[in-house]
Amino acid sequence: MQHALRAHPVVTIVSMAVGLFSLLPFLYLFIAGFSVRRVHALFAFPATLAELTRTVGLTAAISVCTVLLGVGAALLVVRSDLPFRRVLTVLFALPLAVPGFVSAYAVYSAGLLVAPRSDLLTSFGGATIVISLTLYPYVFLACVVGARTIDPAQEEVARSLGARPAAVLWRIVLPRLRPAIAGGVLIVALHVLSEYGAMVQLKQRTLTTEIMSQMLDYGDYETARSLSMLLALLALVALVAGRGVSGRASEASIGAQATRPPGTVRLRGARLPVAAVALAVPVAAVGPTVFMTVHGLTTPHRATALGWQQVAVAGANTIGYAVAAGLLASLVGFPVSWWISRRPSTAATMTERSVWLAHAIPAAILALALVFLATRLAPGLYKTPAVLIAGYVILFLPLAVANQRVGLESAFVRYDEAAAALGSPAWRRLGRVSLPLALPGVATGALLVGLDASKELTTTLMLLPFNTQTLATGLWGTTNGQSLDFTAAAPYALVLIALGSIPVYLITRRTLRYLPATSVRPRQPAKSTAAAG
Repeated sequence: MQHALRAHPVVTIVSMAVGLFSLLPFLYLFIAGFSVRRVHALFAFPATLAELTRTVGLTAAISVCTVLLGVGAALLVVRSDLPFRRVLTVLFALPLAVPGFVSAYAVYSAGLLVAPRSDLLTSFGGATIVISLTLYPYVFLACVVGARTIDPAQEEVARSLGARPAAVLWRIVLPRLRPAIAGGVLIVALHVLSEYGAMVQLKQRTLTTEIMSQMLDYGDYETARSLSMLLALLALVALVAGRGVSGRASEASIGAQATRPPGTVRLRGARLPVAAVALAVPVAAVGPTVFMTVHGLTTPHRATALGWQQVAVAGANTIGYAVAAGLLASLVGFPVSWWISRRPSTAATMTERSVWLAHAIPAAILALALVFLATRLAPGLYKTPAVLIAGYVILFLPLAVANQRVGLESAFVRYDEAAAALGSPAWRRLGRVSLPLALPGVATGALLVGLDASKELTTTLMLLPFNTQTLATGLWGTTNGQSLDFTAAAPYALVLIALGSIPVYLITRRTLRYLPATSVRPRQPAKSTAAAG
């Protein structure tokens, strides 16, 4: 029956076209020209090597921190009898509602109020912690689903043979979470590689900040393009590493094949202390932003004369662009998701990876590429919403594809085979079988794309139509990159958090169904005959 599921030529062609569309920034780099010799010459300066080292170091450190936070939080809410797990699940995901540069801005501004002479927040360790707290939900949400759907049979066998809980966790649970961890960390790593606003606020010199500096401060676009190719190589390394970490998920032990939920661990007297420590994570992530927003709104300042009407207009623009980006990315990404999930091949994998690779290109280079192509191919589109939304789609298409793929893989192939055996045509199987089962994943991908589009700063600054603002650009305009005073930014931050909380709640609402309804004590290890003897 496999022929019934063969990818249609139209799906293949459209998917490859989407992959080429995602690689427009690289096409721009080759057309406009970049110099390998220029990059080699830059390495003669110690600052370039320091920026490369810091970029790699921050990416690695933040990835490790997000794994520790995300996996730990997921295991607590899914595999323990921690109180208020549903509330904590929503709180753990809440940092997604706060843009990274806003969180960094708020943390630094709060630091100026509390300890103005301290440089802890602008150190390597301080930046690692601040950015990790904004990105760990990508790992957390994936691991919540993975931890809940692991078949508990192997854990019970290991415990019956006398394995300690730590050994069961290390040898059974964590290996089954590898695909979820790898997917979340890949998103985190690519975010860090292309992050600009937060790095500027925390005074971290990375390849991306150097690229922006070369363009904005010196007008040296050749050096910026050359460094962008170096950054793309780092992204390619991250993609290969992510593929190696994920391995191959076992159909017998992960996914919807799990017939019953795993047992939860009783924390006993440690429940409240563990809950307090767990609560400290989201509080540390969003607390400074909430504090500085309230402080800014309650502090008289001339900047508040901007008025709420301007903020409301910026909010309406943000919603419009975000909704359009989420819907278009879902539509454009679906053929790629279908191809890789239903008919995996080398070509399908390369197409999917090209979508991911574009996610690591600095947003400024993407914006330049779209301006370059628009002014030459369709001048009338320059500085229109169409180009801005196209930029959002290229940047965040991986989020749509990844979640759509999860949804499609949960819609088992055998259902398609059964429908095909009954004579159902392909279009009817898609509409009545696969798509309804995959719809939660499709909706999650659209929400994540819209959420990230509403927070995007660099691309928006360069492609936004004339005389318009979004919440992100309006907030940035009150700071000009300087973390000195949050009062002018507070109205924008308040609306950004409020709007961002809506998709976060909708995403976590779906995630909540993966939490166990009641606590179940793990089965006690049975004494084997040999032990009894």
